[in-house]
Amino acid sequence: MAPTHADYAKINIACKELGLDKYQLIGDRWGLESSKQLSHFQLTELYAHFKKLGWVPSRSAAKDKDFSVRYKEPRHRKVQAMWITLGKAGIVRKRGDRAMNVFVKNQTGKDNLTWCTTSDVSNLIEALKAMGKRGKGKNGSRQ
Repeated sequence: MAPTHADYAKINIACKELGLDKYQLIGDRWGLESSKQLSHFQLTELYAHFKKLGWVPSRSAAKDKDFSVRYKEPRHRKVQAMWITLGKAGIVRKRGDRAMNVFVKNQTGKDNLTWCTTSDVSNLIEALKAMGKRGKGKNGSRQ
């Protein structure tokens, strides 16, 4: 099994976090010029070496996904995108499906975004815009 792009990214991240020269490490250890020449066994051995040096892989973006629902309606996707953006800005503390649906319930009385009418969704979008205008982000500056 050939290493994937994610494997190469992990190598780069680990070397950067540990302050290692990737090319020197791979060259000294296996006599190779690039991480793309590594076999699956060598890659596993390299990960073990990184962990021995104290590297702990962080959660990947795929595992860090807060949303499991993929909305079909463009307006629903807009509400979800605005919610995520406010979360990244530090205005909304919890960015997940459940937190957004609590917000939807408080604003519209409906338990789920998919049950909202066009009017409800428009009101949600305006409420999210207002939150963005008055909220403060992670760095303390107004949005």
